[in-house]
Amino acid sequence: MMRLLYNLLLIPLLPLAMYKLYWPKVGKPNVGKRWLEHFGFSLKVSQVDIWLHTVSVGEVIAATPLITQLKQQQPSLNILLTTTTATGTEQVGAKLGELVTHRYAPFDLWPCVKLFINKHQPKQLWIMETELWPNWLNVCQGNNIPVSLINARMSQRSCQRYLRFAGFSKSLFTKLSLVLAQHQDDAQRFNQLGVAAANLQVSGSIKYDLPNTDALQLQATEIRKQLLGERLVWIAASTHKGEDELILDIMQKVRNQLPDSLLVLVPRHPERFEQVAELIADRGFSYSRRSLQQTVAPDQAVYLADSMGEMMLMYGCADTAFIGGSLVNIGGHNYLEAAAMRLPCVAGEYDFNFSDISQQLQACGALKLSADTEQLANWIKAWLSDENARKKAGEAGLGIVKQNQGALARSLDALLNH
Repeated sequence: MMRLLYNLLLIPLLPLAMYKLYWPKVGKPNVGKRWLEHFGFSLKVSQVDIWLHTVSVGEVIAATPLITQLKQQQPSLNILLTTTTATGTEQVGAKLGELVTHRYAPFDLWPCVKLFINKHQPKQLWIMETELWPNWLNVCQGNNIPVSLINARMSQRSCQRYLRFAGFSKSLFTKLSLVLAQHQDDAQRFNQLGVAAANLQVSGSIKYDLPNTDALQLQATEIRKQLLGERLVWIAASTHKGEDELILDIMQKVRNQLPDSLLVLVPRHPERFEQVAELIADRGFSYSRRSLQQTVAPDQAVYLADSMGEMMLMYGCADTAFIGGSLVNIGGHNYLEAAAMRLPCVAGEYDFNFSDISQQLQACGALKLSADTEQLANWIKAWLSDENARKKAGEAGLGIVKQNQGALARSLDALLNH
């Protein structure tokens, strides 16, 4: 009865999901003729050893080293990789090429999921992080397909939400064959929600296992020299609606003391690139755009990095970083890429999605948090003005990244031997 009610409730929500996925927006890639794949109508992929689901860009990036290493160990494995969004699909093509076969993931309507699984018949399902859908789990259980969560997180806030519907939530979490939690507190919350202790392991975060950045840094140094010139540079990465205005306020405060400094602004979602460009112009700032390969003029204050898949490269062009999603109540974004590029970071108060990483970076002096834009501007100015302090904090952040590496090997071992 509960399952029937769930499916009936999903039907009126379907138009909203379709609008978000298919409505054309400037700068946003399009699903195009492949939209039927969301309903389970996709070309058959034979002998699927692993169905690996990654929602969008962040999950694809996190899964890339895991897939690469897995294929090196077992090149004959046939991996079916699904994404929900078109931006995620672009990343699959750019980063994974022929290593996987890509399809769009089915909507969580019982007929769509049933059609998808009957057609592809995967031997197991691996899900990056915590994208749980009741019909996926029910149909997988009915077809004896084990389901594993990789790099799984469970914040206290999310746990409390699930606990409001304890009976329904337990029916989901008891269907998981393996949960590889990032941290011990994540594992405890998964256990509280119904995952058996025997099916829980703390593997660490595979996001620490970043590839060697030396070659990338050389490339970034050359780009910085050609496009940005000899200026002090700070980057505002993965910013959201309502946050860019605050970043421009901070930028003005920084430039009041350091008039030659430059902001590299990287909005989180490509469909917002044009909106952010208009906002910069409306605020009276001259700027250049990455998409147009424009060189930054000496009088320009902002470089709009309106491109996809170049975040690490943009970090390599900067001296310090602000990490977005933290001045608005999003929960923050991953600090590790910036730390791996030796950047000291600042962020707003809302970074609950990365609380463990945040605490480690704060403890070593590589990260500072504040809801006050004046304070954030002061920290950015201090790091830009003091090369020794900046380098010391950046090296400390890199040390945190290195000391937490190894989750990738542990995760693969658990997945292949559970």
